[in-house]
Amino acid sequence: MIKLVFLGTSSGVPTRDRNLPSIFLMYNKERLLFDCGEGTQRQLMNFRLKFMKIDRIFISHWHADHFAGLLGLIQTMCLEGRKDPLYVYGPEQSKKFVEQLLTVGYYFRAFEVITKELKEGDKIDCGEYDIIPFRVEHNIPALGYVFREKDKETANMKKAAKYGLSTGPLIGKLKQGLPVNYRGKTIRPQDIIEKKTGRKIVYTGDTRYTENIIKFSKSADVLIIDSTFSGDFVEKAGSFMHSTSTQAAQIAKKSSVKKLFLTHISRRYQESGMSAKKLEDEARKIFKNATLASDFLEYDVK
Repeated sequence: MIKLVFLGTSSGVPTRDRNLPSIFLMYNKERLLFDCGEGTQRQLMNFRLKFMKIDRIFISHWHADHFAGLLGLIQTMCLEGRKDPLYVYGPEQSKKFVEQLLTVGYYFRAFEVITKELKEGDKIDCGEYDIIPFRVEHNIPALGYVFREKDKETANMKKAAKYGLSTGPLIGKLKQGLPVNYRGKTIRPQDIIEKKTGRKIVYTGDTRYTENIIKFSKSADVLIIDSTFSGDFVEKAGSFMHSTSTQAAQIAKKSSVKKLFLTHISRRYQESGMSAKKLEDEARKIFKNATLASDFLEYDVK
């Protein structure tokens, strides 16, 4: 199971309806955060997500709207008696910023915060999945992240039943690539075993349009992308190193992704009389399966 929950979908300033950026990802029993804007821990509590079980936090860049929730979250983990280490990943200078955060305030921390600086070309092997950072274009060092589930060898039990096989040691041997003899017949792995392609989720963080996103988003199941502005503000978006809804849709189309989520929405679409739905409408003209993300939107990646 892969579950996504959008905890914060605003851009630099929160609004009544949108908290600052953070995305929760649950993979089986593992819990990850991508960015941790101010108020993230309260959003986790409101959705009854078990924040104490979060072991890895990936920061896209060190602008406060993407990391200011770290301090409160870590201090609450301390108060709740956390013992397990917490891993924080980010671009260059991450160690410096985390070290500074951990010196703020008087509190006793009984667990280790381990910070790792990443760059494009790195890969974090997390067992059943990898996290792959990639370069995006913002006005400070910034990364996007690919969550890539590893491919699996699975048994087609309908095919297995034709040979009289059910789940057991013989299926295990076939998964190991070994032929087996059963009821006088030799059964080869290719007769039953199939390769299941792992699911892929891409999160850009803040970025202007760049072909590098297309490269790393190819055939993704989900693309979550900066859509701060509507298509009316292409030049403004570029100068502020952000993307528009139309650019997001163009990237999704060129990448052949299955699902697109627009996030990091400017408050202008909530406080100036303009509707944020304009961004979704624009995107859908280019890429049909586009959705404007909202706080507490939940999505199961099939």
